[in-house]
Amino acid sequence: MAAVVNVKCPKCNEENVATHGRTEKGVQRYRCKNNGCPMNTFLLNYTNKGYEPGMDEKIVKMAANASGIRDTARVLGVSKQKVQDTLKKKRRQ
Repeated sequence: MAAVVNVKCPKCNEENVATHGRTEKGVQRYRCKNNGCPMNTFLLNYTNKGYEPGMDEKIVKMAANASGIRDTARVLGVSKQKVQDTLKKKRRQ
């Protein structure tokens, strides 16, 4: 008996998703088939929290609420470098 997993796109919540190969570590990769969705491929469980969808928005939100880089990194469980890179990228936009 095979287990069935309902997979939804993290950006558009569309259930029209297809498998799209595997990562170097052997984790299943998925692809949203919605043409208007900005998400190309995604994983169900990310090993690196910095790649999770929505992490950049959380970092910017914490910075807007006067949280420091080290505090933000500790609370979100990402590296200080990820926080710095995200804030620099947002400042350029």
